[in-house]
Amino acid sequence: MSTAAPQYQPRYPRARLSPAKDELLAIEITRESVECRDIQPLLGKLELLSEDAPSALHWEGRLTFYFGGWDRDPHETAEIPEIRAYFAALTAEWPYWLHFAEKTGDSIPHVLRLLCRGHVERRQQGIVGWQFDDPSEISRVLLQLFDQMNELYDRLELPEENNQRITEEVAQLIEASLQA
Repeated sequence: MSTAAPQYQPRYPRARLSPAKDELLAIEITRESVECRDIQPLLGKLELLSEDAPSALHWEGRLTFYFGGWDRDPHETAEIPEIRAYFAALTAEWPYWLHFAEKTGDSIPHVLRLLCRGHVERRQQGIVGWQFDDPSEISRVLLQLFDQMNELYDRLELPEENNQRITEEVAQLIEASLQA
């Protein structure tokens, strides 16, 4: 009796439709920028991604970010008040994460952890998760981010099919992340 090996199912099946998985743009957010709360250098770079339709279409789904200089801090980045404040200020000026962030990894959930209150939850030895304090806050933040994505699409006259696909990808990613 032969049994077939189970077929691999991607964690976020809709994300496989995103056009850009091979070429990610990884942006370091430096500790110095965070501690000075200087969003301008990074904001200038992000604005280049969203300044016109060809750029926005090219960079869709390719952006990820990390916080450099915090390696010795035992806290998760979403637990560090300075990082949260910096990211909130950055997002107030450039709220297009849902369009530009990669959809196959942790970038979108990371955005939500940084923008919504929560805490680290130790699930078992070596396994750490994030528990959001107020599920309605997640809904409010997501609605704001979707509204801003829609504004970007209107301003740059981007294809509605892309907007619909990204909305479905993000919804599935969030659903899967909250169930994990």
